[in-house]
Amino acid sequence: MQEAPRRPQPAPHDPRWAVPLERPGLPNLHKVSDDLYRGAQPTGRGFRELEDMGIRTVVNLRSFHSDRDEMAGTGLGYEHIAMKAWHPEDEDVVRFLRIVTDPERTPVFVHCEHGADRSGVMSAAYRMAVQGWTAEEAVEEMVEGGYGFHGVWRGRLGGYLEELDFDEIKRRAGLSAPGEEG
Repeated sequence: MQEAPRRPQPAPHDPRWAVPLERPGLPNLHKVSDDLYRGAQPTGRGFRELEDMGIRTVVNLRSFHSDRDEMAGTGLGYEHIAMKAWHPEDEDVVRFLRIVTDPERTPVFVHCEHGADRSGVMSAAYRMAVQGWTAEEAVEEMVEGGYGFHGVWRGRLGGYLEELDFDEIKRRAGLSAPGEEG
């Protein structure tokens, strides 16, 4: 008698990975930490939800889209980092890390169009620079964490993070520990 084929089991989920949240107008919303949330392009209602959640600053990573109209009437701070998924820039990472580590601006919500690739790179950079994750751990969450990461970018974005000099990025972002050069 032949055994029925087993269904593939999902990879073990690291309990440190971002937690999915459900809020109206906020697709692909996840809590990375108390200071950082990530997601896809919010609707007007989504921006009001972010304000209700206590978010202070929105970081838009989309190259050709401003959130100004959708955010009208909220008290949210706004930063636009026009990031290209096919060509991440060190300066974009430095700027993002300065924002997400500024206690006057946190908690921060970062988004791109889908909340997958560009948001994934910045969340991974945060994991590495602020939380001390390895590139391997951060890239695994970015790709396998359930955010809809597009596989076509795996080599480009994963490779970028794996090759990035995070000591230099942290220094430029003002994240050097006391006693370190900076």
